[in-house]
Amino acid sequence: MKKIVVFSDLHYDTIPDKIKSVANEADYLFFLGDGGSRLGDLLFHHGLVAVKGNCDDTPFPRESVMEIEGVKCLVTHGDLYSVKRGLLPLSYRTKELGCTLVCYGHTHYAEIVEEDGITFLNPGAIHSPMTGTPSYAYVVIQGDKMTAKIVDIY
Repeated sequence: MKKIVVFSDLHYDTIPDKIKSVANEADYLFFLGDGGSRLGDLLFHHGLVAVKGNCDDTPFPRESVMEIEGVKCLVTHGDLYSVKRGLLPLSYRTKELGCTLVCYGHTHYAEIVEEDGITFLNPGAIHSPMTGTPSYAYVVIQGDKMTAKIVDIY
């Protein structure tokens, strides 16, 4: 069983204590861009997967692909696939790479959508969420099974 903490769109905020706390128990930490220069000690997390967002000036890649316990994951910020207009371009890219989980940010809107064999996971935003409070996502993968939930930070 592997635990993943997924968060995005930190921008100029500091890492909330709750993220630091759950990061300690996570096997992986997915940062989906925008605020990469503010990650601080989380840069040293043994399972950090970080991508560059449209507001970043970091050496992170624009996307990353990995397999965790049989689940192939795409990690990206989302701006390259115009996610504010819909998920179709991101869906095409996810299928092209053979992934069944895609984690993306950029919209500042938390949601989990399952469509056509793909789980689209947007953890929302730490800075200026579109609705509600700042949030992150908590994912558990065991074998080829995955569960995910959105968690409010405050």
